[in-house]
Amino acid sequence: MNTHWNLPSASRKLATASVALAIFATTPAIAGDVKLASGGVWRGDAGAQVRVTYTLNSKELTLEGKVVKTDKAFIVVEVTEGTKTVKKTISSYDLKKIETLDVTAAASTAPATPTAPKTPTAPTTSTAATTSKPVTAATSPVVASSSGVPNIFVLPWEGMVGLGARHNEIEAIGIEADKYGPGQIIVLLVDSPGGMVVEGDRVHETMKKLRERHRVVAWIKKAISAAAFTSLHCDEIYFMRCGALGSITMFAGQTAISGKELDAWLDKLGEVCEYGGRPAVVGQAMVTNPILCSYDRDEEGNITWYDTLEGKYDLSDASQNLTLNAENALHCKFSDGTADTVAELAVCLQLKEWKEVSDIGRKIHANWQKLVSDCEDSVPRVLNDLQNPSGSNAIEQAQSQVKALTKLLEWWRKCEPCVMMAGVPSEEALEKGLEEAKKRLKDMKKD
Repeated sequence: MNTHWNLPSASRKLATASVALAIFATTPAIAGDVKLASGGVWRGDAGAQVRVTYTLNSKELTLEGKVVKTDKAFIVVEVTEGTKTVKKTISSYDLKKIETLDVTAAASTAPATPTAPKTPTAPTTSTAATTSKPVTAATSPVVASSSGVPNIFVLPWEGMVGLGARHNEIEAIGIEADKYGPGQIIVLLVDSPGGMVVEGDRVHETMKKLRERHRVVAWIKKAISAAAFTSLHCDEIYFMRCGALGSITMFAGQTAISGKELDAWLDKLGEVCEYGGRPAVVGQAMVTNPILCSYDRDEEGNITWYDTLEGKYDLSDASQNLTLNAENALHCKFSDGTADTVAELAVCLQLKEWKEVSDIGRKIHANWQKLVSDCEDSVPRVLNDLQNPSGSNAIEQAQSQVKALTKLLEWWRKCEPCVMMAGVPSEEALEKGLEEAKKRLKDMKKD
């Protein structure tokens, strides 16, 4: 079955965020020192009951739960949200204070900013802070990561998912960030109309592993279909003002999937949304028309979600799949903020200044894009040489075919997605064809 994502032509833009992240995978039950934003250090054991005060988009929040894992760069706390138990990871630079509530788990806390009253949160509401005005960067320099402030890595993620935008480049930028320790900031600058499902599966596994180590941010220019699916994995999502995110329909051939396949896909989308701290119904409404989505927003900005149209604000009716834009994503708090420039994004991320550790992410992107471009230019010409070999006699023509098959195999090994998209036979078929062509050429030379 040839299964792929839809590639709609919508062109609105979006960006969303949540600093406290919910982790699917079980985290080892270890603990140790955690550095606070003030420079103090909290020391405790796994299983300690704690009250954590932290900042999110300039708003001070508090949660209570059980310590699962700590590192100098973050703490993982297991908390109860409604009927669910989730793990939240909070970076050290957002930590204001950690108080031990369980007297059986000894811990100490260095002086930090006094905690504010706990923010009430209803089980069905969202309390993430939003940014509704243009923002500008401060001029204070960002200190090095050795001082506890994370480095920034930007990876442009553009083009068709599976061709221009792949999991490979996400893995590569993660490896670069690992060199500076956990808790670095990786920004995916997303501009993609979607692509291949098989690549979406690879991205899913890659993003889960990356989020265990670093703070992953999606900055959305266009995230449609498979690109939207990728963005939903991020800790935070920020929109450009003309951004768009949604329309995550999956097709088998030319027909949208249905039945058990659709049910499984909806379940997976819901899990990915909740993994990022977002309501499942929003992602599911991006998949199929019959799923409805609306919400209420109270005076304090808390959001209550519905899988009906009973909410005051409708996001998705039965006529079309949901695609969010910067304005409605921000109003419903699916988005964490809106930024058109790196200076604005720096403020959303609570950074004093935008300072990338290097341009390695942009180089990773540029190198792959150049390889794809070279492949797209070369392969049609090589295929023509294979089908219409040059030469004044049979031996010369056979030599041309051997050369063409050799070149196609080289492209298979350097740029497989591009070669596949061009309809070139499989690597195994090319190897067999090359072997046969060489044998024919050898036999000709004997005659």
